[in-house]
Amino acid sequence: MVSLDELKSASSIDELLADPIGKYFVDPTFVFWYPERAFKGFSLWGRPSAGDIERLNRLNDAVLTPHGGRHVSFVDLQGLEGADPAAFASMAAYLSARWQPFRELVVRQALVRPPGFAGAVVSGFYEVLKPSFPVAVFDGIGEALAWLGFGDREALVGRVIGLREQAGEAAGVLGSLRRLLCASPCRPALAEAARALHLSERSLQRHLRRAGTTFQAEVNAARVRVAQGRMLTGDDSLTAIALDVGCASAQHFSAMFRKATGQSPSEWRARARGAPRRAAPRSGALAALPLHGPALPVLRRGSSGGGQRGPGRSLPMHTLSGEPRYSPNGGISTKPARR
Repeated sequence: MVSLDELKSASSIDELLADPIGKYFVDPTFVFWYPERAFKGFSLWGRPSAGDIERLNRLNDAVLTPHGGRHVSFVDLQGLEGADPAAFASMAAYLSARWQPFRELVVRQALVRPPGFAGAVVSGFYEVLKPSFPVAVFDGIGEALAWLGFGDREALVGRVIGLREQAGEAAGVLGSLRRLLCASPCRPALAEAARALHLSERSLQRHLRRAGTTFQAEVNAARVRVAQGRMLTGDDSLTAIALDVGCASAQHFSAMFRKATGQSPSEWRARARGAPRRAAPRSGALAALPLHGPALPVLRRGSSGGGQRGPGRSLPMHTLSGEPRYSPNGGISTKPARR
């Protein structure tokens, strides 16, 4: 069994993707780990932006590299406070585009939800999205790992999740900078941003290096975030949006947006707003991947000793308190916990 001391901290997303097994990456809003080929996970906290989700999803693509393979996935969202609509849209677009490969690679996924309203939003998100792999939602880390068959990794996962404290100071500065840039993305300047944050230029750049980013990268990410918000909620032309967020031309905006999200602005808008499958064709490596597919059921609490899947029905998301069992016809239910 791998321990945290045996894992290597990747200094960048590209470094982890080049050889992901046995590494982890700490970001101001998440920590991602891939200790062994059959098990990966991440912890996400705070209020992530679409840019944060897109960086996380680049790491999730580690399973699509030659180093990846069939695995179970652990998702810790206990520290999630909320997310902007563009962040949810970004995750939905990502999972939809990878429906087929994830169906073959993800054996099952356990999700530890946050408390209160945020937990309800997360559960509802997965119920609407209907991922192509089995998902179960839990309130605690231990029971989630036990369901995955990796109950002996609880100490490792707890220590990795604790790494988010290392990102605390940098995350605070980065969050303040992002709010500043999103409020005025047109003509940002490092000196003005540093003054607004009561830092020297050198101190601001040091915080950004610790967070694995640069000032220009944050400017571009802010422009993309603002543009995504506009595309989700309005019908302004892409040229008008490009100029409003500070890009010199629609071509410059499109290149920047594609680099950040892997999609053109028009493709992202169509997918995020639920366009039908006859929408503009995709290009590149994802062109052959379907946007949608038949939903696998997620798990639910059994009633009267465990319900089974009815014909033609998807099963609702829930919180598990017992052990899953599989019925002869392929349905899934849960064994009530002994009291």
